Amino acid sequence: MKKIVLRSVAFIVILSSCTTVKQIGKLNMVSNRNVDSNGDYIVLSTYAGGSSKELRKSRALTVEDAIDKTVRKIPGGEYLMNAKIYIVKHRRKIYLACEGDVWGKKGEVAYRGFKIGDKVIIDGLVNSTAKIKAFKDDKTCFIERINGLIEEVKYDRISKTD
Repeated sequence: MKKIVLRSVAFIVILSSCTTVKQIGKLNMVSNRNVDSNGDYIVLSTYAGGSSKELRKSRALTVEDAIDKTVRKIPGGEYLMNAKIYIVKHRRKIYLACEGDVWGKKGEVAYRGFKIGDKVIIDGLVNSTAKIKAFKDDKTCFIERINGLIEEVKYDRISKTD
């Protein structure tokens, strides 16, 4: 019985010590790019990069990388407001993570060469045409097929058509 209790305690300690997250700073605004002070910016996403899963998965080695990864996850993102910087300790390695409100320019957003409303084909099949309806993140977008069905697809599966 003692062995089972000791093994259970050891297992819980090992699991809980794998990843720790600690906030090290707060910033009102941060950007790695030049921001046009006369530009018309809007909030694209709030608390981006702030979920516990996103923080634990972070593998940024510098503050700049952490900021870039958070901003680039949101199509059209330019800079962060109300940012928080974290140190993430994962298996004896130290990484940085960033959370904040992503802001971008108002108007037509282009991402990976695509714009909302572009006609695309899926998996190179000519008879599978659709229109881009919305961007979700850095990996997927929503498309609307000819029959009105809306689905989520990866950018790697679509290509522009005329």
